[in-house]
Amino acid sequence: MVIGCISCKNNQVKDRKETIEMSSSKSMVATKNKLETTIKAYLNPKGEKEIDSLVTEDFLRNMNGIPMVTNKRELKAKFNLYGTGFPDYNIKLKNSLVCDNQGYVDWIFSGTNTGQFAEVMATGKKVKINGFSHLYFNEEGRIYREDIFYNELEFLQQMGYSLVAPNLK
Repeated sequence: MVIGCISCKNNQVKDRKETIEMSSSKSMVATKNKLETTIKAYLNPKGEKEIDSLVTEDFLRNMNGIPMVTNKRELKAKFNLYGTGFPDYNIKLKNSLVCDNQGYVDWIFSGTNTGQFAEVMATGKKVKINGFSHLYFNEEGRIYREDIFYNELEFLQQMGYSLVAPNLK
């Protein structure tokens, strides 16, 4: 009888532990799904209001290790820059991984340069670039930082630019 009571208690503890683990894993799955949904919406935003709901005011974006955006307003301007230069642009999600409050995204940017892009007039060239983003989320699931890595030289070459060797004389 003592053995029966002990094994019942152990099963109750075990059952309670499994319930806690299951609810914890359900919570983790829900959080992961929410962050993955945020990533997809962030890659191809439908407008400035959507950006407002996805990122923090003090958002920071580093491109190839260089700080390029230091707030939400600058991020909107950057999206507008690409939207003007590449009206048909699309960022396709290849792979993504969410761990805790961070997202790792392997993506492909494609579009046709039919509008002015920064100081550059439209070239009519199609571009397709692979890139990688490391995203950081706050407790509310909003993005507060992004580190982007891509081959900028390849991007410019696809737009029709070439690299000229330096004059060493």
